[in-house]
Amino acid sequence: MEVEAQEAEVSLLDLVVVVAENIKLLVLGPLLAGLVALGVGFALPQDFVSQAILLISPPNAPNAPNAPNAPNAPNAAQAAAMMTSPLVLDPIIARDPELSAEPIETARYKLARKIKAAVAKDGLLRLDATASQPQAAQALANAVIDNWLKSTVPGVQDRADLEKRLSYASNALASVTTLLDKLSIDGAVSLGKPLTRGEAGTSLVGLGELQTRYLNDVLSIPRTLQGLSRDVVKQPPTLPTEPVSNKKALIAVMAALGTGFALLLFVFMRQAWRNAAQDPAAASKMARLRTAFGSSKP
Repeated sequence: MEVEAQEAEVSLLDLVVVVAENIKLLVLGPLLAGLVALGVGFALPQDFVSQAILLISPPNAPNAPNAPNAPNAPNAAQAAAMMTSPLVLDPIIARDPELSAEPIETARYKLARKIKAAVAKDGLLRLDATASQPQAAQALANAVIDNWLKSTVPGVQDRADLEKRLSYASNALASVTTLLDKLSIDGAVSLGKPLTRGEAGTSLVGLGELQTRYLNDVLSIPRTLQGLSRDVVKQPPTLPTEPVSNKKALIAVMAALGTGFALLLFVFMRQAWRNAAQDPAAASKMARLRTAFGSSKP
């Protein structure tokens, strides 16, 4: 037991001696690597982020800006997904000479990385657009919103169906309004008619519900035909004044730690190689290794 303890003590002491003999390398190496990484972090291009907030009411919400009866009325999650889709990205790429010169898939990937759209727990859609200049970030956010709003305009078939529905609702609203006015007069003035006051009241309630339904269609369908408006944008894209942090300090620390670990491993391996050279059995193996590697050279 004493021999094992003594051997362990000697081994630990050997490690301490190795570290002490190479202390300058183990300290200055990571420090230099950290400083270089910090300098690289400062030299990296800065990014600016423009932020916008959109409120997209559910299709069945009362007084929603997107028409309740629209076949393509999006919700917030669908809008977030569409903002990084080719339908929104391609027009931006076409106006950018640098992106348009690249393959379309590459350009879409690069542009999509600059756009982040997510729905928060409060139901608001938050859009972040990143660029190397504040004005470029704000312009990118506005372009994404504009292109997405254009995508909410109904297609040819949906537009034709909505126009037919609008025409029917307008005619029905006029007919119901005329009949409702007539029943109101007949029920209130002429009690000798076949229509009694109670029957008139019941008819008025039912016709009033129909009138409200048709009026809702007449008001909402034209908005649907135009697509969503910028009324859904509750906070327009901001003009950033400060660049986002690229975590320069973290990069420097990780570089220093990685370099320190690599140097420590190198020092121990070099010392183990030297110790092995002093062992006759190991020395013969090392000689064979040198011969093998030497013979492999041309």
